[in-house]
Amino acid sequence: MTTRAEFLATMRKQVERLAKLATDLLDLSRLDAGRMRVEHEPVDLGAVARLVAEEFAVVAEQNGHALVPVVDGQPIARADELRVLQVARALVDNALVHTPSGTTATIRAFADREHAYLEVADDGDGVSGDDAPHVFERFYRAEGGVASGSGLGLAIARELALAMGGRVELESEPGRTVVRVVLGAAPTSVPTSGEPERVFT
Repeated sequence: MTTRAEFLATMRKQVERLAKLATDLLDLSRLDAGRMRVEHEPVDLGAVARLVAEEFAVVAEQNGHALVPVVDGQPIARADELRVLQVARALVDNALVHTPSGTTATIRAFADREHAYLEVADDGDGVSGDDAPHVFERFYRAEGGVASGSGLGLAIARELALAMGGRVELESEPGRTVVRVVLGAAPTSVPTSGEPERVFT
């Protein structure tokens, strides 16, 4: 028999999902209408990687995942900090939801002379060749995938990256999937050199 506490917990999750869906739809409508304000200022992607890893640490642990931030050099993007955080959260959430317990997700920040990168990699099953071209489409879910979230997170991530003058790339094979955000590098970026600095939270 379902207890009152279990019922309330289930209802709270449903309310949170509906609230997230409403927010996602509002963001998309603003992006479509060109009404979302996006800044183009220096953003420390290393700080973003560390912060998002810290935010998701408990969720990752509860679901049996390891979540590791990796910062290489001083990757400074010309972007909007709030929107970069939104994109990073969407990518990490997607990695944790769609990979089995026991897998590792890595959020890595690095730069070269022209671009700054923020990528989330996991060692799950990978994205099938049929699904790969569609993962950034609105409301798309892979057949047999986990029915969680709004189905809009990756679509919004791509739209926000485009609004900041960047793009999102997907690389996937069995045992490794990488979703990479590519942004313009700010003049203060220090390009990648040598082994990346591993930061554990």
